[in-house]
Amino acid sequence: MIVNMNQNNNIFDRRLRGLLSASGVERGELARHLGVSVPTVNRWLNGISTPNVYQFRAIVHFFGLPYEWFTEDEGGIPNVDDLAVKLGLSPETVEALLELAGSESEEVLTAVDDAVCAVVATINAVYDDLLAIAGNSGG
Repeated sequence: MIVNMNQNNNIFDRRLRGLLSASGVERGELARHLGVSVPTVNRWLNGISTPNVYQFRAIVHFFGLPYEWFTEDEGGIPNVDDLAVKLGLSPETVEALLELAGSESEEVLTAVDDAVCAVVATINAVYDDLLAIAGNSGG
């Protein structure tokens, strides 16, 4: 199978932009975490270049998402039951969302990407709250 790199880059940069937006992570913060410059992150976000394998691995770990989510048009979404539990939805609802995501509509794909980004942002906020509570009770 021939892989269209421009298509994969488009998926990667769209999803990385969405994650930065939804999570509130600044480009500079991501750049510092990865040990690269902000212009390098900007080139990734604009689809001009892509991170090397080590940078990509660090991005995946930083956001806690599967590798495939950043590269595959299908989203590399975990299995339906796991995703349903994480989102607090029924497996049937998740199946319906996945069917919509499988359509060719850019708006639907963007909406699904945004939903995943929102879930990541919520998880990060809850984690931050738990850390703050643990810090306050550790006295």
